[in-house]
Amino acid sequence: MLKKQFRLKRRQDFRRVYQRGKSLKNRAFVLCFRRVTGPKKKQTACGPRLGFSVSKQIGNAVERNRVRRKLREACRLELAAFATGFDYVLIARQGAKAESVPALRKKLLKTLQDGGLLTAAKQPEKIAVQTIDESAVGQKDR
Repeated sequence: MLKKQFRLKRRQDFRRVYQRGKSLKNRAFVLCFRRVTGPKKKQTACGPRLGFSVSKQIGNAVERNRVRRKLREACRLELAAFATGFDYVLIARQGAKAESVPALRKKLLKTLQDGGLLTAAKQPEKIAVQTIDESAVGQKDR
């Protein structure tokens, strides 16, 4: 469960993210985000705030709650990846019903990376490419 300081609860906060924010999409969810400014600036010190929206198009209450729990758990496990100073709203899509929590975590990280919202601690490491000496390939040690 996300701690209270990381939750987005008020309708006004959700509307502000929807109207003035930007969005990133994938098959499982839409990630809307907005930089926090103004008097709420002091909240950025405690980290990002997350909200979740699952419409009735997803299914009955049991299915909606299951999808919400999976999204919430994926975000809780990757909370360090979210850039501070932003409010985020995850809007579930039909594809989220079939996804597992690890798959949602992977999609969440990819979406954050595509939007440039990953923290420095979660940036993917660059893999050093090993060069192969072409003349040594196929020769046995003598």
